[in-house]
Amino acid sequence: MKTALLSFAVVALSGCASHPSAKRLPEVPTGFAPATFAAAGASDLWVLGLAPCGGRRCWVVVRTRDGGRSFTRSGTLPFSTEGVFPSLVFAADRNGYAFVLTGLKNTLYATHNGGKTWHRQPVGSLLALATAAGDVYAVTARCSPEKCTHYRFERAPVSSSTWTASALPFTPGDGLVSLAARGSNVWLLGSRVGLHPKDRLAHSVDSGRTFRTVPGPCYSDLGGSLSPATANVVWAVCPTGMMAGALRSVDGGITFHRLRTRPLVNSAQLAAASGSTAVLFGNGAGLRPMRTTDGGLTWTPAHTPSQPIDVFHVAFVDSHVGFALAQTGPRRQDLWRTTDGGAHWAELRIR
Repeated sequence: MKTALLSFAVVALSGCASHPSAKRLPEVPTGFAPATFAAAGASDLWVLGLAPCGGRRCWVVVRTRDGGRSFTRSGTLPFSTEGVFPSLVFAADRNGYAFVLTGLKNTLYATHNGGKTWHRQPVGSLLALATAAGDVYAVTARCSPEKCTHYRFERAPVSSSTWTASALPFTPGDGLVSLAARGSNVWLLGSRVGLHPKDRLAHSVDSGRTFRTVPGPCYSDLGGSLSPATANVVWAVCPTGMMAGALRSVDGGITFHRLRTRPLVNSAQLAAASGSTAVLFGNGAGLRPMRTTDGGLTWTPAHTPSQPIDVFHVAFVDSHVGFALAQTGPRRQDLWRTTDGGAHWAELRIR
């Protein structure tokens, strides 16, 4: 789990309504510092960050419906403000999820009214979450300081808090698992029990009802992340302990081929815009973001507003529009948007 220095730069407040009878929307709090985001569409973006709340700090959700030209405050979340780095996922206009993967009692909250109120979900300790095609998927377990047991694959419609649980297609060797979903396809990546050099990858084509399990692309016990572009094309980043590698599959994850890239640190971020186009943030000082349009055969520099020190989250909503949250200074994080598949990025002012 990465940690991050959150920015506490003061941002401008939203303008007031021009007509006296017009309804004034909740303004972004002064001092709002973005920590993560979730995109529900090309123009619909949610951002979770820290902001002053009556003499203390709290987690606040803000939203834009116009691609970042303006933001309004939505609601707050009850997470601790010390030593945590939460995640945010929105599946649709009103349905979203927020969680922190840290400690032994990882909790999941859901909103079904556009982020105004949040309710804790009746699932076990959360290890991974993904949404696609109107469903939300989770991997849960019972975890102690020694190990995790009773792993479950849980599923619910995004508009509901009624979950159904089943056994995982394989038992991970530890609690290090990840989920990815696209359409009716679901991928589960996790370590193997015993001494095995590679992890396991389970793929479902029927929204998690059945899985096929094959050897995974990453080293066991080191984790990894998947970025599916289609049902067949899946991009991946796999840590190796010291560095990381980027890979790509064209058969739904049955086999992966390593891509030739510059050296990558373990926290490298890759986001797929399509089956052939992806952006790779190598992370680490001096590493420029790179972009490929030929499936990873060649890479060219992507144009960003400034040189990122680190990129904490990057995601595409279609083949053109994507968002990224980048650390650009010792205590500064900027939100970026691209509309040309990652070739050029522009900063969004959260105000």
